[in-house]
Amino acid sequence: MLYKKWSADLRRRFGNRVQKISLDIGSGCPNRNGLGEGGCIFCDSSGGGNGAWMRGESLELQVRKGMKSAVEHYKAKGCILYFQSYSSTYGPLGRLKEAIERAQAEATRHLPVLGLAVGTRPDIVSDEVVSYLSSLCRSDFEVWLELGVQTTDEDSLRWLRRGHDLACVEDTLNRCLDEPFSVSAHLIAGIPGERDDQLLRSARWLLDRGVTGLKFHPLYVLRCTPLEDLYMSGRFEPLSMDRYVSKVAEVLALEGSRFVVQRLTADVWGGRLVAPSWLADKNGVMAAIDENVRSRLGV
Repeated sequence: MLYKKWSADLRRRFGNRVQKISLDIGSGCPNRNGLGEGGCIFCDSSGGGNGAWMRGESLELQVRKGMKSAVEHYKAKGCILYFQSYSSTYGPLGRLKEAIERAQAEATRHLPVLGLAVGTRPDIVSDEVVSYLSSLCRSDFEVWLELGVQTTDEDSLRWLRRGHDLACVEDTLNRCLDEPFSVSAHLIAGIPGERDDQLLRSARWLLDRGVTGLKFHPLYVLRCTPLEDLYMSGRFEPLSMDRYVSKVAEVLALEGSRFVVQRLTADVWGGRLVAPSWLADKNGVMAAIDENVRSRLGV
């Protein structure tokens, strides 16, 4: 195996295909005005998810649709509920607790629920949230806290309009270090002005602080975002596929044994993608990354 793939790791541990079910509870974000304007330079009104909440889909309906796909398309025998969109820990903790309980109740009618993943920002992970996630952990039920870190370069964090600094990320990781749940981090490649090896630098910084899973994607342009304005005016140019592949492959070849790869590139739904066009060829991007890693490792 070239590197540790989360899908393969789940199959090994649970004996069958385990599918992640993405859910949107309309949590909002402290960096946005409700679900509308503001936010990071790359983020649109779907909050990094599939837009189900904006379409008026109930949580139960989202679970049923996700389960149908998991069973019919992937032949899954178990699932992990992923609270993906916006920042799931924004607002009262009771709201997240209720959503998790409702989602589990619906999901268990279709497939065994083997885990939970909560996506959020580093600046809204309270001690109460940490304690709650820890209480959910069992030997047969894995829990992940997914942090949108994006980069460890302070200038790039400001350019992205993240609204938090690196000290905030470090504080959150320190408070999660000895907890029974796992932490993964999202990283972006292709931020203007960053070092050529910034993706590798960011990955190493996070791995040294206890992160055990990483997700990668390029900085891409969605409709109705501030980044679209920059792109249309010629002030931002996305990475080429070759450059993106090289950056991710460098991390995998040098540090791949230290973490589980949870994502190699991005999924964009519903015609929202403006650029780069190559992002739509997800399988092609992943195959190119594997080929580059093989080349680097000489296998």
